[in-house]
Amino acid sequence: MTRVGYIIVLFFFALSMRDVFTREHNHDEDEHDEFQKEFGDEDHGYSEGTEDEHIQVREQTQFIQPKPILGNKELPPLKFSFCVSCGYRQAFDQYSQIVREKYPSIQIDGENYPTAAWKGYFAQFLGIFKMMMIASVISGSNPFERMGFGYPGVLQWAHGNKLSACMMMFLLSNMLENSLLSSGAFEIYLGNDLIWSKLESGRVPAPAELMQMIDSQFELQGLIAPASGGFSTSFDQE
Repeated sequence: MTRVGYIIVLFFFALSMRDVFTREHNHDEDEHDEFQKEFGDEDHGYSEGTEDEHIQVREQTQFIQPKPILGNKELPPLKFSFCVSCGYRQAFDQYSQIVREKYPSIQIDGENYPTAAWKGYFAQFLGIFKMMMIASVISGSNPFERMGFGYPGVLQWAHGNKLSACMMMFLLSNMLENSLLSSGAFEIYLGNDLIWSKLESGRVPAPAELMQMIDSQFELQGLIAPASGGFSTSFDQE
């Protein structure tokens, strides 16, 4: 393999490693638009400061008033199990902030929703196979000949168009890996009880819906006093 070949292999290997370690933090504009559309995340704040000190300030809501707990009882933990690769970490952060405004003492945990084991193994296999094929294309070798498959036409084309073939394999493999690891889940547990499932309902709850479900569960468990009136927040106001 020539020096240029080694450089190209190292370049694609570095890209693959960066994709593995930063996958959950890299969300492009399409993912952000999808998040805005799916979660109905509207701008509830206004901007303050100069361009150098641009701060988003959210309007005050009724969630900010902490809810008193009867008898100083311990609240059951709230757990979010969501698809990190889908860009749902932003929703988890927002919902956690809203819940803590009303229940400061509640424990809130978040975790990546586990996909099927075979999908994880297959995604790892694709990553390894991708690097092996890129190395084969750059070096000009034919591993299929040793296995008795001759010299496939696709590999012949790849050897003649190394840069295009490597880029194509890299992008297609990453797309398949992300597809395998994306569950689309956003599950919410209060204690051991599942109070919301995006996999079953097909959507995530609105902030007011989530708070209403939590309040109802706490009222049934005798943790808070029953509400005297209807439940309303500024999220319902337009």
